[in-house]
Amino acid sequence: MDKKHYGAGYLQDTADFLKQLKIQSYSPFNNIKTGVIADLGCGTGMDAINLAQMLGSEVRVVGVDHDEALIEHAKSSSKDIGNVSFVQGEVYQLDFENESIDGVRMERVVQHLTAPDKMFQEVYRILRPGQPIVIVETIWNSLTLYTNQVGIEAKIGHYLTEEKVNNGWAGNKLTADLLAHGFQEVRLQTSCMVSRSREEANRYLYLDKILLEMFDKGKLSQSELDDFQRALDRADECGCFLVSMNLVIAEAKK
Repeated sequence: MDKKHYGAGYLQDTADFLKQLKIQSYSPFNNIKTGVIADLGCGTGMDAINLAQMLGSEVRVVGVDHDEALIEHAKSSSKDIGNVSFVQGEVYQLDFENESIDGVRMERVVQHLTAPDKMFQEVYRILRPGQPIVIVETIWNSLTLYTNQVGIEAKIGHYLTEEKVNNGWAGNKLTADLLAHGFQEVRLQTSCMVSRSREEANRYLYLDKILLEMFDKGKLSQSELDDFQRALDRADECGCFLVSMNLVIAEAKK
């Protein structure tokens, strides 16, 4: 993204909010009894820690993230867990040998990449034949705010997919991207993220920050911003506020 709106607290909040989706994303690794799983873009390390505890001591989980602060947070949170470790690194150049990894997981990572093809090539290189890759991604163009301001909603969707997010169509393109890079047996599941209050929408989606950012960049006029804010306020006050957005879980094998 052009400006990072998230940190450890945000990642923790969304982890709680998306608990069921996360559980679904762990299940393809259930049959791995020994070996190494890489959680790429691991953030605070919660998913890597969960996988390590779920799969037991014979499976080692390595979390990789480019953000030094998040890696330090993950290390601090996992001091007592012997089969998980964290390293700072880039998904474009992973410090693993060819065909040395028994499973790869990524959550809301591909959308941030400016060169996703390089990442897919790296993941294919490190993954053992027949082993799973799981990718969780946001479908940004599915964001719906259920107002009568449909023109403004369309502008928000365009801003997110085409300008704000580096790779805003990443979730929509997962099947094609996985197949194009040699992965097989691609399967998709979808989940709907729902916020039922203005406060929730701001906590999980930074809705007001995005609207103000669009206004500052000239993407929304003052009257459009005011009209949309009023529509959101009315919905919140009458108890009918709703924002929804789809996420997709893609599973494939090398």
